[in-house]
Amino acid sequence: MTAQISMESQPLPREAVSAAGDGKATLAYQYLLELASRAAFTCSLIGQHADGAGLDVRLQVRELLDPQAHLSDFSLEFQLRTTSRGLPIVDSKLLFSLEGDRYEMLRSAAAETPRFIVLLSLPADDDATSAESLIAQRCGRWLCLSGAPQAASAAPTPVRFPTWNVLTPAALREIARRVSLGLRFFHEQCA
Repeated sequence: MTAQISMESQPLPREAVSAAGDGKATLAYQYLLELASRAAFTCSLIGQHADGAGLDVRLQVRELLDPQAHLSDFSLEFQLRTTSRGLPIVDSKLLFSLEGDRYEMLRSAAAETPRFIVLLSLPADDDATSAESLIAQRCGRWLCLSGAPQAASAAPTPVRFPTWNVLTPAALREIARRVSLGLRFFHEQCA
């Protein structure tokens, strides 16, 4: 049975993140909005995690990104996580602990409709940070867990974000291009 990310059927208004009072969530959403805008996509908030640790967003692509593309009007789903703590780097990968149920939802997504996770590493002085500066500082990393091994237990699962998977407008367009062509993403998980 495939697990589904629980999302509302209708996008939430942008103000819903601000109303929650979580500065990190607001900044993270502004970051993805700006990235999506620079990539010529639209971005809508689907939900904020009850624990306040993340957001679910949908990017809408309405463009033929490749002459061989099978899709030109489709959406991409992202789980956006933020951290302001220093993360260990092992073999050029940021090590982040993800709740077991969230890991399972992301890894069990069908290959033709992959879901992505974005880890946004906020500087310690995030009070003075803007979405534009996070993009300029290359603070976001992305990963697709489709097809990753099942978690050994319901406990938090270590996820390894390659340091070279920087989320930029060009990277976002390449992710969308690959999805439009039906190409697969391979996870980089090592237990």
